[in-house]
Amino acid sequence: MTLMEEGKGSLVRAQAEAAAWIALLHSSERNAEIEAGLKRWIAADPLNTAAWETATDIWNETSGLPRRIPQAPIPSSRSSRPPYLRPVLAVAVVLFLACGGFALRYLLHSSVNTVVGEQRTLNLEDGTRVELNTNSHLVVKYDRSTRTVVLTSGEAYFQVAHEQRPFIVIAGDRKVLALGTTFTVRRDDTTDTALTVTLIEGRVAVSPVETTETSPSAQAAEVEILNPGERLRVRKHARPTVDSPSMDKVTGWMRGQLIFDHTPLSEAVAEFNRYSSTKIAVASPEAAAIPVGGIFRISDSKSFARAVAETYNLHLTLRGSEVVLDNAPQAP
Repeated sequence: MTLMEEGKGSLVRAQAEAAAWIALLHSSERNAEIEAGLKRWIAADPLNTAAWETATDIWNETSGLPRRIPQAPIPSSRSSRPPYLRPVLAVAVVLFLACGGFALRYLLHSSVNTVVGEQRTLNLEDGTRVELNTNSHLVVKYDRSTRTVVLTSGEAYFQVAHEQRPFIVIAGDRKVLALGTTFTVRRDDTTDTALTVTLIEGRVAVSPVETTETSPSAQAAEVEILNPGERLRVRKHARPTVDSPSMDKVTGWMRGQLIFDHTPLSEAVAEFNRYSSTKIAVASPEAAAIPVGGIFRISDSKSFARAVAETYNLHLTLRGSEVVLDNAPQAP
């Protein structure tokens, strides 16, 4: 099997599953268990995320079509299916057939990657400017009704071109809806803060990815409307929070800078480790809690480690490609 055939098979499977999920979601059998299962399915694969977005678009565009396909009656003695299964399958068939027309477009989607320490500037077909940060992966999917970008990992800055089509960024189980807006999105599944959205200009709405509305309101459940200067942090083990950080710090990486202000050393080190194959480790809790401040070059993690060691009298040890900081007393 060729790579193209394998990709097409995965795409068709994801589209079929997305059609079945959206049919269940709009059936009378919808419940909390189905909603939770949908969230797990969407988060399991970026292809599932994109297929769900397409199925949602098709559902909205074909809202006037009949949702039930007439069938010959089947004797009740031979049928053991739940009473709701037939209409659900009928809707799934309609959506799956409609999704077929989008297969080639997904196979030809634009996918962009950056490696550790690399940054790239992209100009999308509508004039939107994207700055992609280190170790990031972005998938761009535009159609006639929606401009969709899937950030599967990493961080990106978006300067969205004004246009009638909505601009949507999908990251994990959330989507960011914007029109003529400047903002950043960061996805990091390895930390407790899985998603960070910072609005620089304009207005955005952040909502669960399964939301079908194209213009969610602030009154809707789990929808956050951000104003300029606000940052939303979506955490794994706590409720989302909104604050107002320094925009210089948020966008410093675009100028090749990391800016810290009373930042715990452990957090500062984690930021530097995103940009370099030379990793910094903090060997003691006391050293990890030291608050650091200043403006540092992203590309020079060793100089940062030396500066911190000299300023706070820490012990610095080089172990291959790792720099270890500890609060043990330095040798004479």
